[in-house]
Amino acid sequence: MRLCVVVKGSIAVAHKPSFSPVVGTLHGHDYVIRAAFCGPDDVDYFIDADELKRRLDGLLTQMHGRYLKSEREADAPEPYFEIPCGPYGVTGECLARYIARALGATWVEVCESGLEAPCFYYGP
Repeated sequence: MRLCVVVKGSIAVAHKPSFSPVVGTLHGHDYVIRAAFCGPDDVDYFIDADELKRRLDGLLTQMHGRYLKSEREADAPEPYFEIPCGPYGVTGECLARYIARALGATWVEVCESGLEAPCFYYGP
């Protein structure tokens, strides 16, 4: 078993993924993000949860209220936050990977708002 600290935050952003004609138009999401920082197996582990929350909030503040632009998109509405993503634009999967790598998190879950909405997970 591993000990983990999980911090949460939320953002409201817009994007325009190109993989589907149904959802490929400019639209927005409210996302709830959970980021976990885990220690090694069966070892006492301490990490400053307040510092992790500040790091997550700092990153999310840069994105909040902006258009999420893939580095492969030619243009984007202002203001935008650019994320290195594949040819389909910024997706929930890509956003989870970006946040995990930016924070050095063990895993990240990005969930669209609503009980029926999907979540996107990046990690082991």
